[in-house]
Amino acid sequence: MRKFLEANKNRIVIVTYALLFCMFCFFSLMDLHKRTSDYAYFADKINSFIKNAHDSESEYLSSRMANYVTALAQKKNFAQLLKNGDSEGLKKAADPIFEDFGKRYVPVISVLIYDGTGKLRYHMIHPSMHHDATGLTPNVPKEVFKTKNYTYGYETNVVPLYFCTALPVRDSLSNVVGTIEVGVDLSFFHYNLKWFFKDVKTAIVLDGKLLGNGSDYAFDSGEYVYDYYRKLKANDTKFFNLFIDRINFKQAKNNVEIGDRYYLVSTSQILSNNAGHEVGKYLVAYDLTELRRRHWDYFYVWLLFFAITASVMLCINMVGFRKYERIIMEQSKLLAQRSKQCALGEMLGHIGHQWRQPLYNLSLIVQNIGLQNQFGKLDDALLEKQITQANQNIQYMSNIIDDWRSLLMSGSSRAVIELQESVERAIAMVEPVMEQSRITIENRITSPVHTMGFVNDLVQLTINVLLNARDQLSMVDGERVILICCREEADSLVTVTFQDNGGGIQNQLLKRIFEPYVTTKDKADGTGLGLYLCHQIVENLDQGKVWAENRSFELQGKEHYGACICLQFAKIKSEEL
Repeated sequence: MRKFLEANKNRIVIVTYALLFCMFCFFSLMDLHKRTSDYAYFADKINSFIKNAHDSESEYLSSRMANYVTALAQKKNFAQLLKNGDSEGLKKAADPIFEDFGKRYVPVISVLIYDGTGKLRYHMIHPSMHHDATGLTPNVPKEVFKTKNYTYGYETNVVPLYFCTALPVRDSLSNVVGTIEVGVDLSFFHYNLKWFFKDVKTAIVLDGKLLGNGSDYAFDSGEYVYDYYRKLKANDTKFFNLFIDRINFKQAKNNVEIGDRYYLVSTSQILSNNAGHEVGKYLVAYDLTELRRRHWDYFYVWLLFFAITASVMLCINMVGFRKYERIIMEQSKLLAQRSKQCALGEMLGHIGHQWRQPLYNLSLIVQNIGLQNQFGKLDDALLEKQITQANQNIQYMSNIIDDWRSLLMSGSSRAVIELQESVERAIAMVEPVMEQSRITIENRITSPVHTMGFVNDLVQLTINVLLNARDQLSMVDGERVILICCREEADSLVTVTFQDNGGGIQNQLLKRIFEPYVTTKDKADGTGLGLYLCHQIVENLDQGKVWAENRSFELQGKEHYGACICLQFAKIKSEEL
């Protein structure tokens, strides 16, 4: 990954902004999720408010009906009629009373009166509701006889589901002689809640089915239920029919998408009967569309802001990259110039050192010719001998110039180069310097190894390593040696090691030894460019790699310790040459 990024500055910019964009999208979506969660929190509060409103309305309605019906029952003497078993008299007294509920905006759908034995003595149910009076079970009146107080809840006796208020009928001695059960259409609560929440959709589920969905669940309450009540309930039932099969009733909240609208459906409200058992669920749907759109609008605004900011930052970065490229190019030029100056200086120093002996010999030859001429001993044979010796020294000096010149001319195209010949040539070029420093070079590369690179790359690399080792060995007392070895690795790789006994490289410099201007010598004595140039040369070789280690080695029965420069490259097989 690091090499992939470092290969091109455009990759750095693209990857950087891609990561920033991903981070921005992540945090924006997290913010969106938080906003939606906040809405769900408030939806829970609204659910709680609806439940409280529903419960309070139910209790208020039941208490009103209990007080009203109890007062009328006492006034019309329902207790005596029940004791006498006078069903006709009970019907004559009760019909006008219960027909009055419609005028009081209470959609009563049924009235059942039982005597003390649990026998149905009076029932008022709208003719549009098909029913069998003998099949009506007095479950709720039994609870009233036990508690002797009125009770209310949701029941399934008369129709699939309705709201039931049951109250006792007492005689003059306060004995319970019968019960009155009043059933109210559920649209009453639906209508009342609509006053509080205009855009909320509500429905009731019974046994996994929507109440009022189908002929079995549809009934007409006639004059007791206004058309507006039925219209509201029918519209909401039609709405929930669109996605009722997608609701998971095990979850308190469901997110439902219908076309381009989004709804949050609450299933947490349970409807219980008079005995406290669940008989249905109250569904409440909230329209989240506008909220979601507003949230996404926030997201798009932040996205636009990010795009503008990123564009400005990109412009700044591109300007910065160009500026730093100019700085790097200038530094590279200075580095290259200094490297050339250092290389030329070292080359001139080596040439001068190798020329001193031949020049001294030439000086002696000239002096000898002059002396022999003064003493009259200069003859043709002696003159020819001295001229031959002078020409040999001149030829040696010329060869030195040619070797160093060819070293600096590496060419512009890669070619096949040979390791053994290059190392031997490099040793021959620095041999006078090594002899002066009393350094022994042990070369154990005895077979040719070929690879691809520029001409003289291996020669120049070997010279740089040897001269760098000489600088370190010059500070060592006693024997000074350099061991050069070569071994073949797997996958056609060759590893060449240049091992000295100079004591090694400091650990803090070991990993940075191939960086420019990093040197183990004093700043005044070293430039820190020798091994850096080796690293640059290695990049020209096939699968070239160079590293440094500190390790011990054995030479001629003696144990030595020092730095080891390791060179690795891919060799060319003999059949490919």
